[in-house]
Amino acid sequence: MANLDRDPKLQPVPGRSEIMAKNEKAWEDWGKVDPLWAVVTRSGKEYGHWDIAEFFRTGREGIDSLMAEGAAYGVPTRVGNALDFGCGVGRLTRALGAHVDSVLGLDVSNAMIDRAVELNVEQPRIAFSVHRDSDLHGIGDDSLAVVCSLLVLQHIPSVPLIENYLREFVRVLSPGGFMFVNLPTRVVEERKSLRGTLRPRTRVLSLLRRLGVGPVFLYRRFNWSPDMPMTAIPSERVISVIVASGGRILESRVVDEGDGVCQGLYLVTC
Repeated sequence: MANLDRDPKLQPVPGRSEIMAKNEKAWEDWGKVDPLWAVVTRSGKEYGHWDIAEFFRTGREGIDSLMAEGAAYGVPTRVGNALDFGCGVGRLTRALGAHVDSVLGLDVSNAMIDRAVELNVEQPRIAFSVHRDSDLHGIGDDSLAVVCSLLVLQHIPSVPLIENYLREFVRVLSPGGFMFVNLPTRVVEERKSLRGTLRPRTRVLSLLRRLGVGPVFLYRRFNWSPDMPMTAIPSERVISVIVASGGRILESRVVDEGDGVCQGLYLVTC
């Protein structure tokens, strides 16, 4: 696995603990109420309706396609270790394991990581860990052949923190490595949170949750859901941060996913 030496030059993002505390709690709740749907929010799959084999097949198909794109650019130039940042229950972590020596999946939610370990117990090339730091100080410079973060950074409610992670991804990527990351370039106002936080019923249910009513009970009985923020960064800004950090853009493209979200995908090497 990656080098675990701390880099003293790295500085945490100011105010990170205040920004992220609420978000961490929300993803703990998602990990308890409906972890597979929280990872891939496909209509009709909520309330535990994802078939596990189908769920992992979507990850395999996506990773196989992206790795084929990387191969067309000649990256990664070596087989090595990989990072799946924001791994959830290991949908992409497992798929990456077929392409590299080993994969480390990091996620902010203990509940997600517990489920990932349970679902991937027979996958020898992958490991999981809870990660709540504002950087990747546990991973050495130039140490990873592949860095993956898909459908993750968009849920961090802080542009400075997202940009800090982008810099960190480039730092840990080895020369000739392959990084793929996506971020919305545009999110309409109604999609900035999965819940309509101003609606009276939502406020009442959120109050009940803060008072200690269990998330599974609220989700199943009253259709309450934890927060799921959506943060967008223009593609020009994402590219600027990556290039300034030493990354080289192989390809970037923006896809209109409908429902008010335009998603940018960035293929990167060093």
